[in-house]
Amino acid sequence: MRIILASGSPRRIELLDQFNIEFDVVPSKIEEVTRPHESPVQTVMALAFEKANDVANMYTDAVIIASDTIVYKDDILGKPSSRADAKAMLDALNGEVHDVYTGVAVICKMKNISIVDFEKTTVTFNSLSDEQIEKYLDTNEPLDKAGAYGIQGVGALLVKKIDGDYFNVMGLPLSKLSQLLGKHFQIDLL
Repeated sequence: MRIILASGSPRRIELLDQFNIEFDVVPSKIEEVTRPHESPVQTVMALAFEKANDVANMYTDAVIIASDTIVYKDDILGKPSSRADAKAMLDALNGEVHDVYTGVAVICKMKNISIVDFEKTTVTFNSLSDEQIEKYLDTNEPLDKAGAYGIQGVGALLVKKIDGDYFNVMGLPLSKLSQLLGKHFQIDLL
């Protein structure tokens, strides 16, 4: 059965590419809209479903995988719109604990199966000096990452510890995805 990743994220592609499956990449074209009244869990699950459903409507005989990740510290911290926005996010996370939520959706229209779940990981940041934050901003890594950091890159130096799935913080909770694919689609990632 054809498998499609409904994401153009290099991190998600790299994560899925290490397993024993062939897949195509067809990024969803939905506009990612967060609704202020929704919880972080509702937000990531809704966006993951919308992305998967968008692509599933075009490829009804394929298994579509989609996800959406947010950083949450008193509010949703999406991708920063500017360096100043990234700095404000990093200042808010500095020395603090926050949560990373990822919604995962797996849909196959032909089989009439739609599964949506989520993963949560708690992240503790180191206490950083203003100079360290500025140096990190100079890498430009924060500008395309939710919460203005990437744990898989230089941003790893910002993180003191995590409680939960490391890959969730990267944007694709692999253990959760493996369970969903195995249970509902008999697809084994090993």
